[in-house]
Amino acid sequence: MIIYYCITIIANIAAVIVFYKSINITGESLIPLFLIALMIFQALYFKNEKVENGFRTAYGSNLTADEENNMLSSSSSFLFATIPWMIPFILFFPSFVKVLSVLVYIVGLIGGLILYKIKNKEKIMNRMNAEEIERQEQEKKEQLGKWK
Repeated sequence: MIIYYCITIIANIAAVIVFYKSINITGESLIPLFLIALMIFQALYFKNEKVENGFRTAYGSNLTADEENNMLSSSSSFLFATIPWMIPFILFFPSFVKVLSVLVYIVGLIGGLILYKIKNKEKIMNRMNAEEIERQEQEKKEQLGKWK
């Protein structure tokens, strides 16, 4: 991650030097600046937030607490990785394009969640199938116990 940040910082500095005459800081530059602050807050929140077993509702996630913690950690990393992509929206681009930085924020917010689910789809499905088989076996045992 440090190498990634070094490369993106160098790229942003190079962009400022090369496109110095194209710098366009306006009032709308506060939008991506606010979104960067929000991304930092959410990334730190997701990194520190831990889901505990046993605190679930009937309509909660079908992931275990460990899986949810790993997913939040993935989302945190993805948000941190998206932050350097917001800097050009602050320094360059016309005002109407600066508003589109919200799309970069949305990608950063849901990207980590989607990436985690794609990477761990097989493992999650195997666990859910094993739980379903265990549930069916338990129902059979309960049915046999009822008729004895």
